[in-house]
Amino acid sequence: MSRFQWDTAIKLPPDYVLRLARPQDLPQLVELLLTSFYPENYLNRLLYPLMRLGIQEDIKRRLKGSFHQYACLVIVHASATGGVIVGTVEMSLRSNVWQPLQPRRPYIANVAVDYRHRRSGLAQQMLRACEFISQTWGLRHIYLHVSTDNPSAIALYQKVGYQLSGQTLPWRRRQMMSKELLL
Repeated sequence: MSRFQWDTAIKLPPDYVLRLARPQDLPQLVELLLTSFYPENYLNRLLYPLMRLGIQEDIKRRLKGSFHQYACLVIVHASATGGVIVGTVEMSLRSNVWQPLQPRRPYIANVAVDYRHRRSGLAQQMLRACEFISQTWGLRHIYLHVSTDNPSAIALYQKVGYQLSGQTLPWRRRQMMSKELLL
């Protein structure tokens, strides 16, 4: 059982479980992130070993960090043998690089769902879990970036109440979105 009472905020389909990531989840997390954000093609296939190592070390470092500043959540498909991680999301408290003295704010990153489990509401429930965590931290706004060439993700975020926040620079190919939470 996690520190949070997920069942009060999250409604997952049968056979799925939401929990905090554990160190032993690292290999599955790395593969899910690698295949979700770097589709397989000839060039990526050549770079996969290097990208895999970079993602692994990055996630490993964050998993060892402070819980009050970081949470990595996973959705496990429980009916699969041994349980298979089919979704993940990370949340941390961050400050703007250009405003280091401003209060830190909850930031969502690396929302990923295995392609075989998409369109089943898992990403929405992971976002709700992040919002729940943010509320337990006493914070009222939550932020994320989304790639401007990912209309499915933009539609998902808008569907659950995120709005464009700030200007998007044309060369950045990503936009900030935010949501105000009710406490």
